[in-house]
Amino acid sequence: MNCENDILSNFELMAELSLKLTGEENEKEFMKKLLSVAIESIPEAEAGTIWLIDNTLYKAVVGYNYNDDVVENLVVPLEDSYIYKYMDSMDIIEIDSFEEFKSPSRLFKENLKVLHAKHETMITLAYPLKVGNTIKGHIYIDNFQLKKFSETAKKSLKIFGSFASTFLTLKSLRDEEKKANELNRIYLSFITHEVRTPLTAILGYAESILRGKDDFSKEEILDLVKRIYLSSKHMNSLISDLSTFNKLNREEELNITELHLKFLVYESISIVEPQLSPEVELNIKFGENIPEMIETDPIKMKQILVNIVGNAIKYTDKGYVNVYIDFDKKTKEYIIVVKDSGPGMPKDKLDEIFKPFVRLAKNKPGSGLGLAIVKKLIEKLKGRIHIDSEVDKGTTVELRFPQRIS
Repeated sequence: MNCENDILSNFELMAELSLKLTGEENEKEFMKKLLSVAIESIPEAEAGTIWLIDNTLYKAVVGYNYNDDVVENLVVPLEDSYIYKYMDSMDIIEIDSFEEFKSPSRLFKENLKVLHAKHETMITLAYPLKVGNTIKGHIYIDNFQLKKFSETAKKSLKIFGSFASTFLTLKSLRDEEKKANELNRIYLSFITHEVRTPLTAILGYAESILRGKDDFSKEEILDLVKRIYLSSKHMNSLISDLSTFNKLNREEELNITELHLKFLVYESISIVEPQLSPEVELNIKFGENIPEMIETDPIKMKQILVNIVGNAIKYTDKGYVNVYIDFDKKTKEYIIVVKDSGPGMPKDKLDEIFKPFVRLAKNKPGSGLGLAIVKKLIEKLKGRIHIDSEVDKGTTVELRFPQRIS
């Protein structure tokens, strides 16, 4: 079969793949289907993987002719992956030997040994997956016998890579549109309800003073003025949170510097420690042999810690708030775990807590923007957050931040 017929055959397979897609696939399901068709339709392809960039990490999403359990555990810091030196390449890349896998990361080499334990030689084709001009990951095909891939194989992989890039682009646009529509809806709800409530109270108290100024005692007027002050303060806090959230949606610039992690942690906790109930014990513990310095934006990092530890302190009336700091050598991430013995949250509500203006504890004042702001800040610092909680059993928050953000 000549090159033109091979390419035509691949287009037919792409059409077949399109028929297999329901439009409801998540990212992993789509990539798995696409990779399987790519391997089956490119004669030289014996195995393959798709890797995506997750902030500072490089993660295997799916594999073909590789052990699924091994593939799912393949994650390395992006700068330690062999593809890092090719990150500016927008075209196909051919790697002709294991020598290309030389990396400063011993763990990366160990991962490759597990993946390729049965193979002595390998050539690989890699094609970047793009959203606009940004590389989001790569699709790889591997051969363990040849010395070079054919031009047909390269052209075919480009077709599959372009199809995957189209999916990622459409998914990104769809997610952005969905987020914008949801944001507009909750903005309107916030302004018409949350802000109007203290404003209505202010107007009511002021009207009472004006109507009954000759009948009220000094103490009664002072009480009403105090209520006006508290309602005004609450409204100002709501507007301040809204302003911060809007700013985070626009702001891109970070002020990155290297600083001592322990100093940053203790300084952040000292801000919220005075709010600690006398019946709550605060414990701070660091793991052994943690790197001293972290490269990050100190102001944003402090905002995150103050909010997360502050929440644990605010909602815990008795028991403990434990803060544990460790380091993951595999991913080169600092791990900060904040665990409390507070009231906890329903497990079925945990997916909602990062949404703007969501407040699960109606008995506590606030805008419902605290965790939404934290999530935005964490994303900007290329970190991750996971929350586990259960009613009457407390809450555990795990934060992960890269050792270096650049």
